Amino acid sequence: MDKNKEESKKSAGKIINELSRAADIYFKTEFKKYSIGHAQIRTLLFLSRNEGISQLELSKSLNLDKSSITSQLQTLEKNGYISRHISEADARMHQLNITDKTREILRPLKKVFSSWTEILLDGFDKKERAIVFQYLEKMQNNVIKNYSK
Repeated sequence: MDKNKEESKKSAGKIINELSRAADIYFKTEFKKYSIGHAQIRTLLFLSRNEGISQLELSKSLNLDKSSITSQLQTLEKNGYISRHISEADARMHQLNITDKTREILRPLKKVFSSWTEILLDGFDKKERAIVFQYLEKMQNNVIKNYSK
């Protein structure tokens, strides 16, 4: 098969999907000891940087529907990772905060994510890493541009 035909058979979507599945397996293994999933970790890390945010703001910021966020928060609250309390400004809103239990594990959680990045970029020099991020951000912008129509 000539090189042009080989190139035309490559699929960015397939490669991204395979990387996503590998990440899911990696994170599932690494986060098992905390009894929380990868998506919940992302939520916890976001909350650690945005304490006091409302559930609605969280849903918008993470681009997740209300039911997904509600489900995640129920699990996180049940396991002692977050607390919810009624907002003083608006009694219809719940403000979200991380607990001391979460503060104790933030560093190891962040390390898992940085370790995954290092696994992905193993063997890349500084310039190649910058190019990879530039291309990934360009793909992300393409999705945003076409998804928001």
